[in-house]
Amino acid sequence: MSSSEEGPATTTTDLRSELAEITAAAGWDRRIDDRVDIYLRGQTRVRVIWRGDDAISGASRFQEDNLETYSRDLKTVKGWLAR
Repeated sequence: MSSSEEGPATTTTDLRSELAEITAAAGWDRRIDDRVDIYLRGQTRVRVIWRGDDAISGASRFQEDNLETYSRDLKTVKGWLAR
């Protein structure tokens, strides 16, 4: 058995790219500034700080430029962006 047949197929999509695809489909605009992705839709802004491409350091949710909440949990951030 060759080494390419031993393990399951791996994907090259990282969590950062995956989140970008999901949010684009949901109508969010995305701006990138180094380690930070800023998602905008209407009066809502979500700022995600990445530690690499597969983990977040934290994220903030703003409504009309007022900070509403902060989280370090990617599942929570995905919930914000699913609204």
